[in-house]
Amino acid sequence: MEFDRRDDQLDELVICISPGINGRWDVSEKGFEQPFASFDDKEDAYAYARDLTRSRKDATVLVEDEEGFSPLPLRDDAAAADQNRHARNDAA
Repeated sequence: MEFDRRDDQLDELVICISPGINGRWDVSEKGFEQPFASFDDKEDAYAYARDLTRSRKDATVLVEDEEGFSPLPLRDDAAAADQNRHARNDAA
């Protein structure tokens, strides 16, 4: 059996956060039904998903809501947006 795929051709890692059973939040890899983990709090699911993708430049985290999946903002971008918003409010 010949393995035809080279390491530089690995697929992008896509991690999905979606509502699970009993109000929990599941973290799974796109294309797989079985979650890696399930959390009571959405924020814990976010943190776990970020940790899974931290070492992969080609990784994406998607969050499911009523309208479908959307990308999870990067922590640094969200923190910068909060700082800018506070700075504008303080200047006003």
